[in-house]
Amino acid sequence: MVYIIAFGWWLDPWIRRSGNRKLLDDIAANLHFLVSDPNANVPRTVGVFHSESPTVEIPWGNLFFTVVRWRDETIISVAPRHAPEKSYQIGPVVAALESRNFSERDVVHNLTDAARVLRPRLQALNAAFSEEQYPRIRDRL
Repeated sequence: MVYIIAFGWWLDPWIRRSGNRKLLDDIAANLHFLVSDPNANVPRTVGVFHSESPTVEIPWGNLFFTVVRWRDETIISVAPRHAPEKSYQIGPVVAALESRNFSERDVVHNLTDAARVLRPRLQALNAAFSEEQYPRIRDRL
């Protein structure tokens, strides 16, 4: 109770904002091709949520990326923009996109891994998650 009265009202929001700012900075550094591409989205918006863990949503073309950081773990998922509730981890989606089994090279542990996996496949992933093509890749997932 003392913590809430003395610190909680200002410290918790400050810690959350700090975590969100750090996550946004890391995204700008590693996934700059998602947040700085002028052709990505009009209007371009990056949603930052005030939750227990820093969470950022990035719409890009037909894709809807969600980045969540909890302690030292970063989870990056992708969903079709027309069905954002159908979210998938990036690694298995890339393996399905290339019609192969999920392997160690597809594992995404952090934003650097996500950039390595996403950048060369972003346009193909964008096309696969269009409303017309999505049912085909959904069946492979």
